[in-house]
Amino acid sequence: CLTTGTSLSVALPAMSRKRGMFADSNQDPSVKALQMSCSEYFAAFHACDPHRTGFIDLQHLSDALQAVLSAAEVRAVNRDVSMRPFHSTTCCLLCTRFGDGAKLSPVQFCELLYYVHNLRVIFAHLDTDCSGGIDCGKLMTAFQHSGANMDASVVAQIVASYDTDHSMALEFDEFVQMRLEWDHYISAWDLCTRGSPTIPPPQLWSVLEEVKRTTEPIITALGALGLTLRYIFHAHRPFQVQTCECLIFRFGRGSACLSFEQFCSMMVSLKEMKEAFCGADLGRIGSLNSAWLAKAMSRLGMDLPEQLVEDIGRQFYAHSAEGVEFDEFVQIIVEWNEVWRERHRFGKGATGRIGSVHLREILGSVRVIYRFVNSMVQAARPFNISTCRWLIATFGTCQAGEAFAQGVTWAEFLNLVWFLKHTHRKFHEFNLTHSGALSADELGSAMATHGIHLSSEAIDNIRRSYDVDGSGTFEFDEFLQIVLECQMYDQRFEMRVAYPTLLTATSMCPTENGVGGSSHGCRAGGNGGGVVALDKSAFFSLVFSVPRHVGRERHVAS
Repeated sequence: CLTTGTSLSVALPAMSRKRGMFADSNQDPSVKALQMSCSEYFAAFHACDPHRTGFIDLQHLSDALQAVLSAAEVRAVNRDVSMRPFHSTTCCLLCTRFGDGAKLSPVQFCELLYYVHNLRVIFAHLDTDCSGGIDCGKLMTAFQHSGANMDASVVAQIVASYDTDHSMALEFDEFVQMRLEWDHYISAWDLCTRGSPTIPPPQLWSVLEEVKRTTEPIITALGALGLTLRYIFHAHRPFQVQTCECLIFRFGRGSACLSFEQFCSMMVSLKEMKEAFCGADLGRIGSLNSAWLAKAMSRLGMDLPEQLVEDIGRQFYAHSAEGVEFDEFVQIIVEWNEVWRERHRFGKGATGRIGSVHLREILGSVRVIYRFVNSMVQAARPFNISTCRWLIATFGTCQAGEAFAQGVTWAEFLNLVWFLKHTHRKFHEFNLTHSGALSADELGSAMATHGIHLSSEAIDNIRRSYDVDGSGTFEFDEFLQIVLECQMYDQRFEMRVAYPTLLTATSMCPTENGVGGSSHGCRAGGNGGGVVALDKSAFFSLVFSVPRHVGRERHVAS
């Protein structure tokens, strides 16, 4: 009954991705009826059911598969062909797909063999040199014929993830495992896209949840047998839409949607992330603490400072008291992967430092901010050079002969990026209209979250000082520069409050609380000697009384 001459062409729904090596068995009723009534199938079934229970269990499934497929190979090539026994994991996957996870009825066994026969035909077509394995080159060609032009590096990842014997090629047993897993991905794509060539974040969420729904029974069955297969979507709760947005930013190359090829690349990376996550989850609790998070990131090639990893994880602990779950881990890896790839700019061993020009280039190429509004990518204008200089002055370290830092090291750059991400979260939180720019009222609230509490008059002076174009609003890079400058002045002010001997004639007026009470300042008598003193809001009102572009024009002119 089993031959190698079956055509790969089957009737497909419009725009279905079940083509090429992902093609289903021929569903023509007459062809399927002939295969399902094959005497060889039933003979193999009864040979592996010596006690006539009416079922084949996992223990005998591998023997039955090997016997039927080997016989088919002998007929096809007219010589004895030895096949490696099917792995227990493969048998469990097949048994779960076609049976109840532990046993198969005669009809279920025939359906299973019909499926495996189809895969054997596909495998024979791909194995052009009859080596018994599909290497990276063959698999790349197979993806192309299946409508997905995959990068060589992605194809190599796929081979490595299923190549259990490290032969650098997929043997038939390993190919079956790959196909069984990818069937879930492609069926979910077809179901949720309904013929569309791309998917936006909400649809991607539906695809991921559908894959999760269909793979949960498999994970349960494997666990009952003491086997593990790290399917991607075994999670305690649904994926967040924000995770889907991050994934589209990462793999969509600036688009608000994913193509099928990009979706395939994304699934490969997700599986790699899952391997790293499970390998670091020493407690098998489905979440990572700071130490385990650092190990998981290291498994993916990112060795970040311990304190930074702790800060990164802390932003997610509010969702889970036990730590970072896989959904959140994906967000972390997607965001920090692009940052990590800029490490080469700091020289060999990342021992050098970069200045404001190179920082501006990096911030223009690394998508530090991941935000969708109404399923649309929010355009971000490039950081201006002045903002980059403020960032370097804040996070860099002065070297000999420098009045302020002229560059940042790799470690300082990582802290700088963390500050950007943290600040943007606050920016987005207070941008109630989701316009991508803060109003004057929103500016004051956002400033307060950074520990800078000022009067409305001071905030208004800051607004006028920076609002060069008269728009009355502030985009992120403008807000960032305001925060950096105000934090510097706030630190200087608090230092003089703490150390009054350092006060100058324009410092502050002593009162019962140690701080002047009037927003306009006061004239101190007695100990003050008639010197004008300012409280913090009045001090900021004075500092920002001059528009910022005036200072820039004088600097350029000089």
